[in-house]
Amino acid sequence: MTDYLAESRIRDGLSRVSYFRNIAGPGTGICRVCRQPSPTDTCGDCQYIHQALDGMTCDHTFFLSYIDGHNPQEYTQSAKTMRQYKAHQAPKRLVNDVHLLTNNMTWIHDECIREAEGGAEWDVLTFVPSRTKRTEIHPVSSIALNVARIVGDDAERGGSGRIKRWQMAVGPADDPRNPNADRFAASVASFGGARVLLVDDTWTGGTSIQSAAAALKDAGAVSVTGLCVARWLSWNWSSHVPLLEKVTAQPYDPFRCIAFDRTCGPPEPW
Repeated sequence: MTDYLAESRIRDGLSRVSYFRNIAGPGTGICRVCRQPSPTDTCGDCQYIHQALDGMTCDHTFFLSYIDGHNPQEYTQSAKTMRQYKAHQAPKRLVNDVHLLTNNMTWIHDECIREAEGGAEWDVLTFVPSRTKRTEIHPVSSIALNVARIVGDDAERGGSGRIKRWQMAVGPADDPRNPNADRFAASVASFGGARVLLVDDTWTGGTSIQSAAAALKDAGAVSVTGLCVARWLSWNWSSHVPLLEKVTAQPYDPFRCIAFDRTCGPPEPW
């Protein structure tokens, strides 16, 4: 299959999630950690979180899309999907959209992630847990299992099964808005000495995933890669408006890189 045909098929396959917005590449005016507008390389919010957690935050962070939040003209589909996909008896189409976006974007840009991380491999997969008790599988767990490299590693699908799947737990601190490693708990037996992929669905302020990263490093994790499906931007935050005006004016392009400021080609078949 020519690159043109491969690219066309991928675009067609992802057209149903084209209501998401492309993430901005790192560079001037964009925080390298959380990808919100920033006059400095790392925004003030991320600097504060990093300091509060004694530097034990994610070593790398990747985002698959922006959410167009609090749009003054409409309740956008990206915001609706990321709020409703995890509801009890959530609409199946919304769940499928999140999984489709996750699997395809992490497939298209898997080599980009590897390049950004210097070729390092992940040893363990986990996700940011929540205090809400659930009887069914946690929705973020399902997202994590749809990351392309994890799918390719699945022994039941012919993979090596090298990447272990372990769960974190909630910790003693019920402190949802602040950076605090005690919000989560991780065992040394599961995470000690490991390179961990830590998955969450949405980054708003960043304290949840970064607090979870700190708990993992407290348990001896060698490195933590944070992967979020969506980075929340809001029209109510004046600093976000210029970026929102830019990304909402452009059609969604699955080949816009999630790791670098560039456009990529179609990947090799998995």
